[in-house]
Amino acid sequence: MIGQLIGGAASIAGSMIGGRRRREEQKRANAEFAAQKQAFQDFTFTNPFRGLENVAEDLTINQDAAQFQAQQTDAALAQSLQAATLTGGAPGGAQAIAQAALRSKAGISADIARQEQANMAARVNQQAKLQQLEAQGEEDIQSQQYLQQGELLNMSSARKVAADQARATATKQLVGGIGQMAQGAGGLFGL
Repeated sequence: MIGQLIGGAASIAGSMIGGRRRREEQKRANAEFAAQKQAFQDFTFTNPFRGLENVAEDLTINQDAAQFQAQQTDAALAQSLQAATLTGGAPGGAQAIAQAALRSKAGISADIARQEQANMAARVNQQAKLQQLEAQGEEDIQSQQYLQQGELLNMSSARKVAADQARATATKQLVGGIGQMAQGAGGLFGL
């Protein structure tokens, strides 16, 4: 009976020691849990790939090389024409030189057209890559941030559960100690 009184008093004392600290921890844990829950609900997702610039849209063709080639061709044909004229070449030779000049200019135009077509294809391909990156980025960032926020919520929840459990254990210990003391007192006084 005296043992029950002593055991009950020890249980009561044990439940009271650190009680204020447990209550404060529970209060902080509840506040953190509420804040994380609100942050989880209010979270806004963003895409880091949004607004990327298409680096291929500023591609240009090499006009200098085309102009240089045209000048070289013109100079060579002019020399050929001059040589044909000085040597008394046939009029058909001049016509052949003029046709060669036209073919050369057509080749230069075709080269410029190929460059323009290649640049257009590069622009389109780059734009497609940017759109794919933007879509993938949207999905990736949402997944990562959702998981991060969920983990924070889980950690806060675990802290809250631990604080609630500590308070419940202390309360159970207090009530058990009171009950034990009541039994000991009843046995001591013959009740």
